[in-house]
Amino acid sequence: MKKRILTRKASASSPAAADSLKRRDERGTAMSILLLFARHRSLSSWHISGLLRLPTSIVERHLQTLLQAGFVVESQAYGRYSAGPEVVRLAENYREEALAQGVVKQRLEQLSRETGELAAFLVQSSGEALCVESVESEHILSCSYAAGRSRPLLQGASARAILASLPEEEGDAILAGHFLGREDEATIRADLASIRERGYATSSGALAPGIWGVSAPVLNEGGSLAGVVTSMVPLERSGTNDARAQFIYSTCEAALDLSNVSSPA
Repeated sequence: MKKRILTRKASASSPAAADSLKRRDERGTAMSILLLFARHRSLSSWHISGLLRLPTSIVERHLQTLLQAGFVVESQAYGRYSAGPEVVRLAENYREEALAQGVVKQRLEQLSRETGELAAFLVQSSGEALCVESVESEHILSCSYAAGRSRPLLQGASARAILASLPEEEGDAILAGHFLGREDEATIRADLASIRERGYATSSGALAPGIWGVSAPVLNEGGSLAGVVTSMVPLERSGTNDARAQFIYSTCEAALDLSNVSSPA
């Protein structure tokens, strides 16, 4: 037994093993830097260094690699960087391939035609509700969703529909990250239970005054959350129970249709 343990230790500390660990660390660092540009329009190397707690020299070396690959470009502001053109290519491939080969976009267009309002598809990403596809309405909305925009995963119909559909442990971790008071957390949990029971979430003025929204979950073949379909409506067009019932019905129908499509996200 001792010989086996000693052999494993020697193997783990061998030059080959150490080199493999180093390469994994390098890839992890590059990915961490790239992910920062999903949440910041531009960053300097010293800012990245502070956020990731890494030496500036290491950050600058990885930035040069990302620059050469086209994932990062030098910003108009001197000494700052922003997401590069290859990120656009990734986003387009995601929409065309991962979003059910364009079916999500087509169904949102149909929903928007039926309601005359904004229709969007959002997913949970790093504790936020991220819009990955949307079809604008003829109305100008102060809290309009566009692809690439995200909001904290807490308030609003989209966020609540996502939270209500996540596995219990994942939902608990997200709520814990908001450091809510006991009463606020109890109120949210009661709302999430109601959403799960009726199958959709609604909100009024949660993200912007004068906006009413409804969201319904889209499930993949395994029954897990793939995303949510959301309709956003000016309050003056959703002021009656009959009007809201129609928006709810159309949105839930769209979500059900996309749930029947293989792997919408």
